[in-house]
Amino acid sequence: MFRSKQRILLAKEESTYGTDSSPSVSDNAIDAIDIKVNYNGDVLERDLNRASLSPNQALTGKRFVEVTFTCELKGSGSLGTAPAIGDLLEACGFGEVVSAGSSVTYTPASTGHKSVTLYVYDVQVESGNWRLHKITGARGTFNLVTEAGQIAKLEFTFRGLYAIPTDVSSPGSATYEATVPPVVCSSNFTLNSNSNLVVQSLNIDLANEVNEREDLNSSGCIAGFVIAGRKPAGTFNPEAVLLATYDFWGDWVGATEREMSIVVGSSSGNKITITAPKVTIDNIAQGDRNGILTHDIPFRLAMDSGDDELEIKFE
Repeated sequence: MFRSKQRILLAKEESTYGTDSSPSVSDNAIDAIDIKVNYNGDVLERDLNRASLSPNQALTGKRFVEVTFTCELKGSGSLGTAPAIGDLLEACGFGEVVSAGSSVTYTPASTGHKSVTLYVYDVQVESGNWRLHKITGARGTFNLVTEAGQIAKLEFTFRGLYAIPTDVSSPGSATYEATVPPVVCSSNFTLNSNSNLVVQSLNIDLANEVNEREDLNSSGCIAGFVIAGRKPAGTFNPEAVLLATYDFWGDWVGATEREMSIVVGSSSGNKITITAPKVTIDNIAQGDRNGILTHDIPFRLAMDSGDDELEIKFE
């Protein structure tokens, strides 16, 4: 029997795409929630014309592995030191800029996308034996979720090359990032420099297009995965206000680009500032939160000068 809670996730950047980077429990353990490893394959129907109506054996075509999990949004605890999720962000098409002793900043990139090797260990509780899911060449996307009074989270989805799981010996005890995640509170949410809006949640979906490279020479018929595009968007839900306080309709009709930002945490090494310089509103719907009239507002993120539609800064 395997328990869903007793799992270990490791992630490490690859120096060569698709080549196992050998993540270790001492250096590359990721605190994660709700880890799922899904083996996907095309089912090839063989609809042959015969005297019998009974179906023929189906075959399996292209194969890949999809891994989903959620991570708490937190810093390393040290200024200028990348967080444990840094390699994951880079494998979602972000570039990393480290300012020694000051900050680590992630912004989207259009070239030079990194990949990671993911290890997921499961322990069989009766025997103490382990099973390893090894996924190389993994690239992905994420959804950022922030809610008042909650821990901010990143919901990751990765796709990588197919390999069957194997039975292995114990990987040993994992060492995790020691920082405690900040709670989304006193977060200075601003839209167009207005910090007076009462907002319960802000979500941003990076929406990367993670596409397969079909290849008849590869064992799983897929040579790898490429981030071919992104369409970042999000939602937020402010309480309804007078137009004199904020004119959402003027922004919507005029497709006016506004800067949006939020700060999660305040401690040195565990403060995360999220900025989108060019946000446009898609529509304005009404909602209700505890008897209070609200607006449910979807929005899109656009570039300023390019590869800058979203910035995540750890400081």
